[in-house]
Amino acid sequence: MIMYHTDKKVDYDKLKTLFNEVGWNDKTDDINRLKAMVENSQIVVTAWDEEIMVGFARCTTDYVFNGQINNVVVDSKYRRKGIGKVLINKILDSSRQVTYILRGSIGNEEFYRGLGFEDGPISLVYKRKE
Repeated sequence: MIMYHTDKKVDYDKLKTLFNEVGWNDKTDDINRLKAMVENSQIVVTAWDEEIMVGFARCTTDYVFNGQINNVVVDSKYRRKGIGKVLINKILDSSRQVTYILRGSIGNEEFYRGLGFEDGPISLVYKRKE
């Protein structure tokens, strides 16, 4: 049975593996930066199969108006079992007054639309320069 945690319980070695599996290698080179990403997120939801972390999602929010959901990822062996949906819904359920935007991977639009997300009127991206 999959258990969900909202207390920032994270297996960082597994998080690095999950991120690398989906091509987010730019976030795994510096473990201190990865840990700061988690600690500075107001909402972190993880999914666990016994002692193995199999899913992760996070959100930065003011809990009043705006929230941005990022880094939703599920272990490839556990996909299509509803885990991603639960991760997202746990974030959405944290506040009924917040308007959430989502930053996700191209190709997953239908998954997010199925959860009620719609195309927004504007989105601009300022890419960081490293």
